[in-house]
Amino acid sequence: MNTTPPVDPAFYQGFIARQALFDIKRNIWGYEILYRQSLEHAQGATDHKTMLEVATRAFLSPQWQQSPNSYLMVTLDPNTASSSITGVLPKGRSVFTLSEEALFAPGMHDTLLNLRQENYLMALSDYTGQVEGASLLNMMDIIAVDMQRANLDELFEAVRRQQGQHPVQIMARKVEDVQTFTVAKNAGCSLFQGFFFQKPERISSKVVSSSLAGSLGILQMLEREDPDISALAQAIQKDVSLSYRLLKFLNSPYFGFAREVSSIKVALILAGWQQMRTWLRLVLITEMKPKHKPNELVFLSAQRGRFLELAAQRTGGRRVNSERMLLLGLFSLLDSIFDMQMIDIVGSLPLDQELKDTLCLKPTPLVPWLQLVHSFERAEWDDLSSRFEALGIDPVVVAACYTESMQWAHAIFSFLN
Repeated sequence: MNTTPPVDPAFYQGFIARQALFDIKRNIWGYEILYRQSLEHAQGATDHKTMLEVATRAFLSPQWQQSPNSYLMVTLDPNTASSSITGVLPKGRSVFTLSEEALFAPGMHDTLLNLRQENYLMALSDYTGQVEGASLLNMMDIIAVDMQRANLDELFEAVRRQQGQHPVQIMARKVEDVQTFTVAKNAGCSLFQGFFFQKPERISSKVVSSSLAGSLGILQMLEREDPDISALAQAIQKDVSLSYRLLKFLNSPYFGFAREVSSIKVALILAGWQQMRTWLRLVLITEMKPKHKPNELVFLSAQRGRFLELAAQRTGGRRVNSERMLLLGLFSLLDSIFDMQMIDIVGSLPLDQELKDTLCLKPTPLVPWLQLVHSFERAEWDDLSSRFEALGIDPVVVAACYTESMQWAHAIFSFLN
């Protein structure tokens, strides 16, 4: 295990995952916060209060910049009295999820009644059809169905019967591709969770457009060892939309320049090249993203880049270059953003062969780092231990890096958007 600097306790809060929830138009409806205090044991009642505190910070902290219209979803522990959690999370926009087994926990009827009276929403996390007709189902605002189950038709029919007794939304979980999203939508689902939005939809015949080629050309200029600032400024100024977004970002409180910056070249000099290059990459990807694609893709790209950069700095030492790791995370979703084969995109990027191969999912020493990212995003806690061991890194340090990267990405996007 590597020797690492002490972790800032302000950032370490356990193992946290944030998963987006989409509506039928693929807009963000809310976020589910998943939490594990340690990898040695499953979450228990003791951890539940900690998780609620984490979720509250996620929803209310200015750093995280949650949309005022988005919902927050967290697990309801059946051993937790409603009196201890009432008022912890924002009322009206918070959803407590519970399992079918938890429905029949002692005192659950009163707990749900109290929470509903306090204007909290309730969701059944994984409907199997075994509790059809249970009276407590009438207290549910949302019923979630696992789209990977074999008896989907039966489950949806049972939920529709429940809808006849009590208005309830259907949430599709584990929606892993667009085809499954379409099936769920046709079955009456109005909420969706899964990683379908991370997969390209049409990749057979699409080619790099002229506008995308221009933006990729700027990315090439950014990655040169000795960039020509004047030439870079001229290239950016030719794109009116990109220039506007960049100047607006640079004049935001995030940078805090003493006076308004109106020149791209001056901005490149004032902000400092290393920092400026990171911001430009983010602005470029945001600007290049097609309008129909969710902003969550760019957010995750930014978070992945920052996470891998921090993890390399704090655990990798000389073994892993943090700048290359930032690029790996930042560019890891370009195929989904542009609906193109990754091999066609990396050909236009000034990356070394190892990075290109890793982005194309070919076996390289960097692939385990991307797998680590995936385990965090999917809250696959049981897989994390083996990932940490394989990479020889400290779980506590890396967990802190992941939390910090989420906070950083939220802070950036509050100004970038």
